[in-house]
Amino acid sequence: MNSPFSLAKAYEKYFRIGAAVSHLNIDSYRDLLAQHFSSITPENELKYSSTEPEEGVFTFDDADKIFDTARSLGIKVRAHAPVWHNQTGEWMYLNGDKPAPPELIYERIDAHSRALCERYNEDVYAWDVVNEAARDDLSSEEEASASDVYRGSKYFRMTGTGFIEAAFRSMDKYSPNAQLFYNDYSECEPGKRERIVKLLKNLQQKGCRVDGFGMQQHYFFEPDYDELKRSIETYAGLGLRLHITELDISLMATINPGTKRLKPDDPGFEEYIKESLHPTPAKLAKISDIYVKLFDVYRSYSDVIDCVTTWGVADDYTWLDHFGGAPGMPHVKQYPLMFNADHTPKPCIEENIALAQRG
Repeated sequence: MNSPFSLAKAYEKYFRIGAAVSHLNIDSYRDLLAQHFSSITPENELKYSSTEPEEGVFTFDDADKIFDTARSLGIKVRAHAPVWHNQTGEWMYLNGDKPAPPELIYERIDAHSRALCERYNEDVYAWDVVNEAARDDLSSEEEASASDVYRGSKYFRMTGTGFIEAAFRSMDKYSPNAQLFYNDYSECEPGKRERIVKLLKNLQQKGCRVDGFGMQQHYFFEPDYDELKRSIETYAGLGLRLHITELDISLMATINPGTKRLKPDDPGFEEYIKESLHPTPAKLAKISDIYVKLFDVYRSYSDVIDCVTTWGVADDYTWLDHFGGAPGMPHVKQYPLMFNADHTPKPCIEENIALAQRG
């Protein structure tokens, strides 16, 4: 009897296969999720703006829809990023008309963590407890933080690293059976990698339970596979489990000759726009080819990688369609995922299944 045509089934001996979903599109992806995936990540539905828009006022309808669907499919949930510098209401930082003291912010994080865990613990196997707290190289906000490691977010300016520690201690208390992850992007860039390692080591030294690191893996240029391997080994060397958490491959990766995301004022950006408006079959095929090469690396590190999640399911819905542009710029459709807009599989699905089954 032939093996089922299922990416999740083919990879169950290696790692889970996951996808980020929205409450707005999960119904349309039900069949794909059932066939090819073994993990679901709510894209925005567990962030503060979605679950606690005002202090003590909880709104779970959107998240419930995702959890109900996951439960009906028998799929566990990677719960994503309640503590993040974006999508957090101003109430978090205020005590009346004055700035909130750190202790009040910690209390609010604790109360929020408790509410999420009481509602969803049964279905969650891992939490992205804190998202993107390490600084980038260039940002006026980050430069103002006077930190060589941490993003100069409002959280950090008001509490230092205390908000990160408070979030992990709360999740450890209320979700003792789930894995706890720190999650970040540009994690293979050497400078950012060094900052992330310092952040993680600091948490470990403070006695916080950190089970793993989430490597986002958004690609806007051809992956440096040697740097990817070096990064996996570096993070695993801290004694952490690894998840690939937000994998996608922009059309830019098929055009950009550099190692940084092209931005509107950068040389080469206009050429990227022109080529992307009418992508050739060869450019689209290259995205599929990159997925095969990446999965080859991920399989080779399946002793430390437990899950690979794409940031979306199919090309009909992707955040990249609305990211990185500028006013007046033509709309660029992206094709960053492993399934086409009509939900048919790209060649990388069949090839990756065959490679996994071959061992």
